[in-house]
Amino acid sequence: MNRTTKGGILLIIAGVFLLLNQVGAFSGQTFFYILAFGFIAAYVLLGARKEYGNVGFLIPGTVLLSIAIYDAVSNSLVFNELNPAFFFLGLALSFLAIFLIHTYWFKTLDHGKRFWPVYPTLGLLIIAVIISLGTTGKWLEYLNLINYLWIAALIALGGWLIISSQKSKKTS
Repeated sequence: MNRTTKGGILLIIAGVFLLLNQVGAFSGQTFFYILAFGFIAAYVLLGARKEYGNVGFLIPGTVLLSIAIYDAVSNSLVFNELNPAFFFLGLALSFLAIFLIHTYWFKTLDHGKRFWPVYPTLGLLIIAVIISLGTTGKWLEYLNLINYLWIAALIALGGWLIISSQKSKKTS
């Protein structure tokens, strides 16, 4: 079966599930799971790691799965109130999964194409930690300081990029 036929089958399946959702056959949470597993199934059906471009199906699959899990946990009777930091932790884990399942295995790619999922993972983890510390109450007075640290980090990163580009010009 060629790629176009597989794509056509996936579109028909997606249309059927969207129609079923439109008529109320699924709850919102169930629909998130169906969408997530649909994208993951498309990733597998189209060859998974055989082509780098298949990551386009894995990304929404893992992100939707983390949203569905967060929704299920936050609506469970066990947790009265879930810390919003867990939402960002779930998203961070979804990008880490993309790295571990897909992009890590493409050893011949340049650093950016291979390790790009690590960067949103780290950023989302930092946001999760900041939110977690902010909701504890005692760290609220330090949030203003974090605003200045973020700006200082941006300036330092910009300076580092300029210096590293100047060094690469001298060596080439």
